[in-house]
Amino acid sequence: MEGFQQAAVQRQQEDLCITWEGDNLGTVAIYMDEDPDFQESSASLLGKTAEKQYTVAVSAEKRPYFLLVAENGARIRTAERVIPMDSLVNFRDLGGYLTEDGRRTRWGRLLRSAAHDGITDRDVAFLQHIGLKTVVDYRSGFEENEHPDREIAGVSYQHLRPFEESNATNVLDLAQFQRKTVEDAIHMLTTINRTLGNHPHCNEIYREVVQIALDPAQVPMVQHCTAGKDRVGVGSATLLLALGVPRETIMADYLLSNENRLSTDKLNMGQTNVQLPPEQLKMFEALTKVHEEYLAAFFDEIDKAWDGTEGYLKKGLGLTDGDLDRMKELYLEQM
Repeated sequence: MEGFQQAAVQRQQEDLCITWEGDNLGTVAIYMDEDPDFQESSASLLGKTAEKQYTVAVSAEKRPYFLLVAENGARIRTAERVIPMDSLVNFRDLGGYLTEDGRRTRWGRLLRSAAHDGITDRDVAFLQHIGLKTVVDYRSGFEENEHPDREIAGVSYQHLRPFEESNATNVLDLAQFQRKTVEDAIHMLTTINRTLGNHPHCNEIYREVVQIALDPAQVPMVQHCTAGKDRVGVGSATLLLALGVPRETIMADYLLSNENRLSTDKLNMGQTNVQLPPEQLKMFEALTKVHEEYLAAFFDEIDKAWDGTEGYLKKGLGLTDGDLDRMKELYLEQM
């Protein structure tokens, strides 16, 4: 099939290297703008090349998006998936993913990250610059009280707690897990991901996330928990499943958290410079990582509990065909 198969952007200090794959593209024109939906008629033409890469100098303070237009008329948008920040860890964009019907998720709308408690002035300025509207915080009340987000004027903060019901009872009693070994940590995280897929309260939380996404006035939105990997991983998976993104693509996005990990100090109750026993250190390191089996447990659970993706979205979360059609209208584009 002629056209672009994929495109990506990688930062090399102050340079961004844009690469792409495709067939019979000929000369490719590269356009850049800070509006994720820009058209080439209103953007800067960086250049044209018959190669399959192009490098441009761009400051980390900017959030550029790129539109590639091939000689044969094929088009694709791309941007940095992992967004460089001062102190905000694991900040990523869910744009550019190919769906089962051949469309791609829009850039610059659905974001994910670790907690915002330590963001710097530069981080705040960047989040304001990209027009952030909503922060969805999945952390428990205890986590939030220990490390409250640094809030930004004009941004709505939604505290949705999958592990706490409205009466503050624990949905999942974490005390049952003796997190003393790597095996204990893996067992805990696998169980957590299953609970996130089948517990009515968790289902209601992720329904609320979709409802937030369905309101354009609340977007761009970023989801976060502490490390930005498990509760956020299921939230991101839910949004991408609703958009028709294949599970293997969702899994690849989930595993990117291993390249953008939180320090073990953050999961050690914020204690720094504490000498941990080797086995406990390994356990904390396991908690900062993701493994394929964690999200696979979520997928397996929604297959068992809800008979697959459609059942999870419609029966588990109570979404309608109209909700799902509207999600695709808002967050997919045909290039």
